[in-house]
Amino acid sequence: MVTDGRVKAAVRALQLAGVGIGDLAAKPGEAATFFRPIKIQLYAAIKEGKPASLAVVSAAEDLASRLEKTFSDMALLQAPPDRPVLEALRLMQRACAAAPDLLSTSGRKNADLEVRTCCGEGRKTLVLAKAAAEGAGFPQNLKFSSIYSGLDAAFDSLERCAEALFKA
Repeated sequence: MVTDGRVKAAVRALQLAGVGIGDLAAKPGEAATFFRPIKIQLYAAIKEGKPASLAVVSAAEDLASRLEKTFSDMALLQAPPDRPVLEALRLMQRACAAAPDLLSTSGRKNADLEVRTCCGEGRKTLVLAKAAAEGAGFPQNLKFSSIYSGLDAAFDSLERCAEALFKA
């Protein structure tokens, strides 16, 4: 049972983000509305918990912010998720679903492997897609470059959060 408020809020944020990614892929313009309550809970949790858990809640907040920006960019640029983005989002969902098990002594090793594998595969998908977009012409490249970079940064945040959870 988790008693640290920061860790609880971070785990809840990961669970909600993972579940909401599919809906946000269909309606990216709703990102700010979706992430607002998650971020409010994370900000409130900063005051509660052990000093060592600050890294967990900070990384979770960074993940929420980066995902919100990525989906907002999709809406702003009128660039619905392409196949590589959808694959990266699916991997992000899997990693978010596995991350809470990092707190379990029995499931920790498998969860760590799942998160790292999903993040690695997601990054690889984005690198290949970004390379393919470079030949697609300037407007298309600019749109998807921002989205791919945003998702790549979100994978970084997720890995930092998972590492902090593993140490919690």
